[in-house]
Amino acid sequence: NATMSMTMRVRASSTAVLLLALVAITLNRVGAYPIIAEIDEDDETCFTYNVPHGDDAHMVFTALPHHVEDDVEDWFVSHMNEMTRKGGDQFMKELPETPDSIKKVVDEAKEERTAVSLRVQAPRQPIIVRRQFKWYDPIILRDVVAISKAENPLGGYSICFDNNSDKEVRVLMDVVLVSDKGEAGAAKKKKGLQKEHLTPLERNFQESIGAAHKILNEMHYMERREARMRHTAESTNKRIRFFSYVSVAIL
Repeated sequence: NATMSMTMRVRASSTAVLLLALVAITLNRVGAYPIIAEIDEDDETCFTYNVPHGDDAHMVFTALPHHVEDDVEDWFVSHMNEMTRKGGDQFMKELPETPDSIKKVVDEAKEERTAVSLRVQAPRQPIIVRRQFKWYDPIILRDVVAISKAENPLGGYSICFDNNSDKEVRVLMDVVLVSDKGEAGAAKKKKGLQKEHLTPLERNFQESIGAAHKILNEMHYMERREARMRHTAESTNKRIRFFSYVSVAIL
């Protein structure tokens, strides 16, 4: 009976740890994966992003051609997520070398010129950044507030993608808020944890957090992908409907 009671307590503790990990990560990791923006041919799409007072922001953007394969897109989405994950080994660093399975596709595309550009600007302020995209080559902007010299402008920062080509383009984008005080505290806390000897329960807690990260990341990515597929399906249906009206009118 004592053994059974102890086993039940251990299981209850493990379950509680996993639930706490899921709640904590859900609150702090919403929108973990980059946004996939679809820019129609010969069109401009803009987003507005507000940076809280006293904070700064890093921004990462990657342009993908309209015919990109799913495995190539998945690789870039996953590694851009690592680039913008605070505390990660790849935080705000360049992308690693692409694997052999997609290297040829990426290298061939990089030789093509894009007709897609990025513009970041604060309201009634000079343009902060205007840059032409290269396929699969991330544009990394660090400390946007600092370089803009317009701290926390009313109306936020305008992020615009201008597509002058005759084909749809996808742009992966992610923005990371940075707080000097928060970053310093997080770094200090991480350093301290590495020096401590964790108990089995604490070690179990860390493993649960890692597992919850993976689950939530997959959920967020599938949500983004479903939204993009729905958008594509609706666009296709509109074109088919328009073609049907034209056919009926001609007949």
